[in-house]
Amino acid sequence: MDRNTFIGIALIIAIFGTFTYLNRDTPEQIQAKKEQIAHYTDSIQELKYAEELAAIESSPQENETVEFNAINDSLLDAKLVKKYDVFAVSAKGTDAHYTIENEELRLTFASKGGAVLKAELLKYQNYKNYMIAKDSLVDLPAKDLPILEPLALFDEDSTKMFFNIPMQDSRSINTNELYFTPVVSEGNKIVLRAKTSTEGQFIEMKYELLENYDVDFSLDFVGLQDVVKGEGMNLNWEMKSLLTEKEPEGQSRMSSVFYKPSDDGRTYLSEMSEDSEELESKTDWVAFKHCYFSSVVISKEGFQAGGEVYSNPIKAGRYSDEYKAKLNVSTKIDSRTSIPLTFFYGPNDYEVLSKHDNEMVDIIDLGWGVFRWTAKWLIKPIFDFLNGFGIAMGLIILLLTIVVRLIILPLTYKNYKSSAKMKVLKPEIEVINEKYKNGDAAEKQKETMALYRKTGVNPLAGCLPLFIQMPILLAVFRFFPSSIEMRQRSFLWAEDLSTYESVYDLGFSIPAYGDHISLFTVLLTISTVFYTRMNSSQMSMPSQPGMPNMKVIMYLMPLMMLFFLNNYAAGLTFYYFCGNLITMGLMLFVKKYLIDDKKIRATIDANKVKPKKKSGFQSRLDDAMKQQQAQKDNKKKK
Repeated sequence: MDRNTFIGIALIIAIFGTFTYLNRDTPEQIQAKKEQIAHYTDSIQELKYAEELAAIESSPQENETVEFNAINDSLLDAKLVKKYDVFAVSAKGTDAHYTIENEELRLTFASKGGAVLKAELLKYQNYKNYMIAKDSLVDLPAKDLPILEPLALFDEDSTKMFFNIPMQDSRSINTNELYFTPVVSEGNKIVLRAKTSTEGQFIEMKYELLENYDVDFSLDFVGLQDVVKGEGMNLNWEMKSLLTEKEPEGQSRMSSVFYKPSDDGRTYLSEMSEDSEELESKTDWVAFKHCYFSSVVISKEGFQAGGEVYSNPIKAGRYSDEYKAKLNVSTKIDSRTSIPLTFFYGPNDYEVLSKHDNEMVDIIDLGWGVFRWTAKWLIKPIFDFLNGFGIAMGLIILLLTIVVRLIILPLTYKNYKSSAKMKVLKPEIEVINEKYKNGDAAEKQKETMALYRKTGVNPLAGCLPLFIQMPILLAVFRFFPSSIEMRQRSFLWAEDLSTYESVYDLGFSIPAYGDHISLFTVLLTISTVFYTRMNSSQMSMPSQPGMPNMKVIMYLMPLMMLFFLNNYAAGLTFYYFCGNLITMGLMLFVKKYLIDDKKIRATIDANKVKPKKKSGFQSRLDDAMKQQQAQKDNKKKK
């Protein structure tokens, strides 16, 4: 071989080698080809099984059934291995149910998925069973009625919970597709295990019932550090809330998804419409609120950012609301890794929730700001004190109303006294109004303010007491419907003070009113009309040109209450009714024994002759009125 031939061959080899190197497969392409080969191998194996099955069907043999089942099982095993890898042995089995309980809570588990299938509160029952017990079984106070059937927050048809677990080979599995075998099962504790094809590798779910409706839980990975990838692991929880109260509309109005960001206070989704939210920071707990009860999942470490929550008030059939939560439980997987959580299935009772010390007590929505503080530090302590005597709930509400009215009596007195002064001064104000009937409004206002200053009457003095009382009015609006103590407590004709009472069912529905007549709401409306009439007689409310009659507006308010409160809790409307009666009684008492119109007239007349020193505010007000009048005069000259 001469030199030129050798060089040519060497160049050809070099060119071929360079081309091969430059066009080699990337690692991703190599992995894709491996998966493709595996797919083809599985397909060929499946085709082989299929051909064998077809041959058995066309040519029956003595052991046809046995062989057919064996080949069918082999085909199924091949598919399970392809999908679940080492967990294929746990991907088939027979579903079975297991139960643990304590004095307060009973939980049912399914072997398929290992999750809680049903949660029953042993000391509570739903509205339907409560009414059966009340009407058909025994003649006892409502609070002493026997429990016919424990209240179920959800059942196997209304809930789904599973962990989505990423695998090292880029696949993922859901725990609700695996079968778990109990390795420990005793009174208040159960341990469920999903095995793998390798001894010493498994997933375990441990549940233990604690006090106060808490369930201690852990998801354990043993020997799976080379199989499971902890990054991107999620807990997926879906639920349709079973109807536990009188009707879906009322239950849904007090239900939603509540959650607590680690760096902020508790928040919640809309209770009235479909809503969702991404969890952009760590989250301490997520609660599915079922009106007077809650299903809560708690993480001491906090769920990682990247989850989401969803709520929708479906209000249909057996259900009131639909909830969903996807929670990030990413963690590093070692030879033994545990993800600890706590579940709570129980009542929204202030004492029970406050023991968690993580703001779960704020699931009980008492409003916001000053209204919440009023309910928490004024209304609730009085209510709890009275409730401790074990008397009828209606009497507790009546006594609570009396106590609250006595506490604010000084403010009420000041309001009545201011109204009495305005009533005494009313004839003089009417003279001014008549004088400037078609004249300058600014001059009328100036002369009216001069009269107030001269007589020492402050027209705004009665507004401040009313403003201070407003937080109490709105605080009870949130307190009574939120209080589980009202639930299934009867009084007079009201069977359950936590929901509306009906003395007559109409048989049809009136828009914005409903299909029934609530007698407490009717009595509240009538008492409000009388209260408005008594109160307006103390005030000067002349009609103004172009302005609606204020008395007409005041009488429209009771009519609005009749429609608005007809479907609200009977305990709330009874409280407002009692409040009206007590307020009118106090008004008559103050008017008869504490306020003397003649003395007020004498005080006003005495003030007229006293020299008056303008306050800074009055001086600024007079200056502003003078400037306004000067501007008007300039416009007239132009």
